[in-house]
Amino acid sequence: MLLKKIGARNYFIAMLILLGITIALVVSAFIVTAIIPGSLGRIPYQYETETACEFEPWSFELHNLEVNFPQGGIILTVNQTDRYRSNLLLGEGSYRNKETQVNNDLNGGLFIVTEHSIFEEIRGNNIFMPIEDETLLSQVTKIGDNQKGIPAIWKDTIPVTFHAPEDLSYYYFVSPEGKPDLPPSANYSMPTVFGAFLVHTIFIAILVIVLTILSPDHRYSRYWMHLGNTSPRLFSLILIPGLLALLAITRIGTNLVNLSELYSAAGYFLILFILVYYAKNGKIDYMDLGLRRDKIHNGYFLAITAAILVVCTIRGLPAGISTGDFRTFLQLPLLFLLVALPLELIWRGYIQAYLSRWLGVTKGLLAMVFLAAVTHFIYLLATEPWMSAYPYTYLEVAVLVPGTAAILGYLYLRTENIMSCAVLHSLILWLPGILIY
Repeated sequence: MLLKKIGARNYFIAMLILLGITIALVVSAFIVTAIIPGSLGRIPYQYETETACEFEPWSFELHNLEVNFPQGGIILTVNQTDRYRSNLLLGEGSYRNKETQVNNDLNGGLFIVTEHSIFEEIRGNNIFMPIEDETLLSQVTKIGDNQKGIPAIWKDTIPVTFHAPEDLSYYYFVSPEGKPDLPPSANYSMPTVFGAFLVHTIFIAILVIVLTILSPDHRYSRYWMHLGNTSPRLFSLILIPGLLALLAITRIGTNLVNLSELYSAAGYFLILFILVYYAKNGKIDYMDLGLRRDKIHNGYFLAITAAILVVCTIRGLPAGISTGDFRTFLQLPLLFLLVALPLELIWRGYIQAYLSRWLGVTKGLLAMVFLAAVTHFIYLLATEPWMSAYPYTYLEVAVLVPGTAAILGYLYLRTENIMSCAVLHSLILWLPGILIY
């Protein structure tokens, strides 16, 4: 409120205050990442079989886990970094966890991540012999390629993963058919989890302030002010839970049958058809969905700037851009037309607009953000329920998803143009796929 009064008198002073807050937040983010290494996360690991060997009878102990392969088995290295290695151990073994009961009859192997030095220590003098049987190699390679590894969050947007701290350990059992038995067992440092929440929350706050700085002359239009003084019909509000249910069913169904996000467009356009139908029949009033001719030119610079900042703050500065082929560039207009635009018409153009008419602009924005988080959490529980045991899943649900919804909603308030929101949304989906790190 104080900033608004100052801004009404002097833009320059208001901008200085906002810049000061931004600098303070940036410094705070650097301090958090320095004190709590690993709070930023990293690009998800790629898992594919690098080496496949047979090993002799082998027993080892790692933290609370005791492992014994009395007849030997097969080891696949599916990922290596400068510090860690991810291995898949297959064979008839017995496992004992000092803290929980292990059903050895249901296990056909073990996926485990360790530091190189710890792996060499538990390997001891065991000899690994490369697999020469092509049929066996093909079978175990297929199992290795199907491993989940360390989970990634926000997979359909800007995937990011967080490694368990220091010496490990991260592991999960594998069924006799080679399928991961999830959730995994891992030692997570709660300070690191807290640091990840804090630094990403700071990032969201910085982005909202940047949007404010880049649109200093913003004033709500007379049309928007008129809508704010016109309460929506009860039917318009009752319709919102139904729309959210259809959105959730669409996303869940697409995921369960392993289809691309682009195939969700059918469900999105069905929702838009329902809205248009009720608007034509007089059930919904003042439904423009943010598509107004006098505002259609607003906000594209803001959208592009925000998209770059969102991706770079979460992923870091890229080393380059992959031009790819024609299909890479074709994907952007497809994402815009089939995913971003219909979702923005529904979420910002309808849900946020009508909640704002009912509750007021700020409360309407916050209500939309809350609904976005709840809807996404339901989607995760329906598609990957084991992820609820992974602490960083709640970073996705509590910060990344609602934070992005807040940025999109705030951009809509600053521009009153749903097209700029769709540009931002589509770029957030597309940019991670072309940036090289």
